[in-house]
Amino acid sequence: MKVRFSLVLALLLYSAIAWSQAVTIGPVIADVTVTGSATLVKDGNAKREFLSCTNNHASVNVRWGASDVTATGGQRIPFGAAVEIKNRAPVYMISEGTDVVVSCTEETR
Repeated sequence: MKVRFSLVLALLLYSAIAWSQAVTIGPVIADVTVTGSATLVKDGNAKREFLSCTNNHASVNVRWGASDVTATGGQRIPFGAAVEIKNRAPVYMISEGTDVVVSCTEETR
């Protein structure tokens, strides 16, 4: 019983410490024009919780991934849609057609 109580107490303390670190929205990220070549949208950040990005184009999809992302390989962000990227590595995007403007916000802890 004593061990179980200690374990529960330890988990509660860990949760309190983890949540005591406020999530902040980082500095404003300028809109990025994504072309037919892999375009760096945001450098890697060890403190990133997620990167929220919106594809602002009316008819062209983009894809995101690592620096080797292609117009046919990578996670698709449909036109007009938004995605939360929970990745701390550099994020690259590529257009499936014409140039596309993408807006992103980074939240860190």
